[in-house]
Amino acid sequence: MTKLSTKDIHGVQIRSWIYQWQSFSYEAMQSTGFTQAIGPALEKIYDGDKELIAEKLDKYLAFYNTENNMSQIIMGACLAIEETGSENATDTSLAIRTGLMGPFAGLGDSLFKISCKVIVGSLVGYMALQGSLVGLFIDILVEMVGFNIIKYNFFKLGYSQGTSFITKNQDRIKALMNAAVVLGLTVVGCMIPSTVKIATKLVYTNGDAVQAIQTDILDKIFPYLLPVCVTALVYWGLGLKKMTTVRMVWLIIAAAILLTVAGIL
Repeated sequence: MTKLSTKDIHGVQIRSWIYQWQSFSYEAMQSTGFTQAIGPALEKIYDGDKELIAEKLDKYLAFYNTENNMSQIIMGACLAIEETGSENATDTSLAIRTGLMGPFAGLGDSLFKISCKVIVGSLVGYMALQGSLVGLFIDILVEMVGFNIIKYNFFKLGYSQGTSFITKNQDRIKALMNAAVVLGLTVVGCMIPSTVKIATKLVYTNGDAVQAIQTDILDKIFPYLLPVCVTALVYWGLGLKKMTTVRMVWLIIAAAILLTVAGIL
């Protein structure tokens, strides 16, 4: 028979939202926040046995690091296992936590930290360039409401089904991750022409014939060639040793000023 009430379970969930990243150390990463979240529930499950609880909490302080949204499935599953009160509950819970944190980090980062934020950020950024405030509210809804709904349901999923959900749906999860990555890259590629504004002022002259390189040649042969080339150049440059995003931004500003003064842009 369960020893945890609905209030106790929701308490673990809320604490995991608050503490997982806020209680962070470079030695154990997110384990301190994880332990803070599950600690009060352990006290109730094991009837205040201080020595046993201290031993279990100490085990939970082992290294733990994964994506925050996907971590809710792990948290729910670990809580369900501990609630059984079996002798090896904590060891089983830790084994599951250790086994899932790596794959879940890759999956969660692909879905939530890269694909979702890139897609939403690109759309919101484009709307901002058009002078619209709607994009700001869309971003707030996604970050503040959408992600919390996902966390809530992921915790319930982990608590009710545990690892069985993962083992039964491995192929679907892998396909979803690949689809999200492809979609994110496609959106970024499509946003280049509308957000990267580059046009040359150079003119080709041959006798009496005068042609603007941008409008008469490039736009007719390969529209948006310059934005694509510059984007590719920046992407390549960011991969160079000692190159940082801040340095790249300053290089772009300096290059833009010099090329404008020279009459090329």
